[in-house]
Amino acid sequence: MTVADTGILIWLAKYNNLYLLKELYGQIEIPDKVFKEAVTAGKSNGYPDAEIIETAVINDEITVKNTRISDNINEMENVFNCKLGAGEREAITLALKNNSLLLINDEEAATIANVLGLKTKGVLFILLKSVKLGLLDKNETLTIFQQMLEDGFWLAPTIAVEFERILFKL
Repeated sequence: MTVADTGILIWLAKYNNLYLLKELYGQIEIPDKVFKEAVTAGKSNGYPDAEIIETAVINDEITVKNTRISDNINEMENVFNCKLGAGEREAITLALKNNSLLLINDEEAATIANVLGLKTKGVLFILLKSVKLGLLDKNETLTIFQQMLEDGFWLAPTIAVEFERILFKL
């Protein structure tokens, strides 16, 4: 089983690539708070990606799980002097419960998950893996990546350059 956080779902659904999760990882689990952030809040704000995510839940491609936040998360937030979002906290907890891969973009949340022993991957890894497996082509992926940046996906310029370098080496 693989657990996904809100950002992964939104960025993939926004460009009609949510199907990549099923292709790459099979069944995806999300905690209730991630569903509320991605679907409930998304629909109330009129975001089309929320409908795509909801359809994946209805089609049983994504399973929503009730999750109580682990005390370990609170401890790690204190150690790192940060406060994660509710969806991130529940996603880490769910992944810990099942010892699952965690798909998450937030750097602080991924660091905490790693310290707690989880493996994490972000949306850029998903895009690169999809190219490597022939699910997306390089030019299509570059267009998606550039659109993500225009739409507010933030990362350091050095990471953007490295992503493009790796993309065209594949």
